Amino acid sequence: MRVTVARTAGFCWGVRRTVDKTFETIADADGPVVTLGPVIHNPQVIARLNSEGVQVKDTVADIADGTTVVVRTHGAVKSEMEAARARGLDVVDGTCPYVKAPQVYTQRMSRDGYHIIVVGDAKHPEIRGVVSYSVGPVTVLAPGEPVPELPGVKKVAVVAQTTIIGEAFKSVVADCALRFKEVRAFNTICYDTDERQTDARSLAAEVDAVLVVGGKQSANTRHLAEICSELQPRTYHIETAAEIQPDWFKGVESVGVSAGASTPDWVIEDVVAKLEHLDAAAA
Repeated sequence: MRVTVARTAGFCWGVRRTVDKTFETIADADGPVVTLGPVIHNPQVIARLNSEGVQVKDTVADIADGTTVVVRTHGAVKSEMEAARARGLDVVDGTCPYVKAPQVYTQRMSRDGYHIIVVGDAKHPEIRGVVSYSVGPVTVLAPGEPVPELPGVKKVAVVAQTTIIGEAFKSVVADCALRFKEVRAFNTICYDTDERQTDARSLAAEVDAVLVVGGKQSANTRHLAEICSELQPRTYHIETAAEIQPDWFKGVESVGVSAGASTPDWVIEDVVAKLEHLDAAAA
């Protein structure tokens, strides 16, 4: 059984930057270190940080004085950032620079009087953070959701969750162009997301089964699984090698492995090793 790992599988630049920064902070800090929200959406990384004594806190109010706070890759809501600094906490901002972009555009365009439309998951921490930077009205649209009637609105600015599928953003921008007098569109989808999704499509079209590896709470990993499923019905989203079922590979000669931007190398390596073990056992 041939195993092919997608070229872009595993940590993206932004996630690697934040994870490295977190471990550097642990080594350098004189007191306790916490993360404001899970630093990335991967249970294995969170468990490793926990073993180093790093706790996850949901709000600044839960954090004790004298603590170093690492802000998650997805960013934080503006009020939480302000509260941390107002208390004099040592803040290490791990927000991915690509996540900063929709925050900046949202703040700038809302100040200029634009109604902000965000294409993404309203419950996702990245989008909660983006919305918090608006000084005016905001509409959040899930991918595939139609643009609603916005009486009295003449100009809109559209931004996107960094991990959504490009077609979802394109559809909203096109719809807005026919509805409003002025439309400003900012493609804030991370280039890594687009490249990773393209690789996943190519891989799924060439193999008999696909494993997409990554946290079940990871939006970009779920999107990869959705994309692969469209081309290869035998697509399985797993977090670790322990979830692999031998029955999945009956009659399978080739397996593709894709992985989300928050999936560490060691988890991918464990999955490949498990597949190779299954292949050897079946020989």
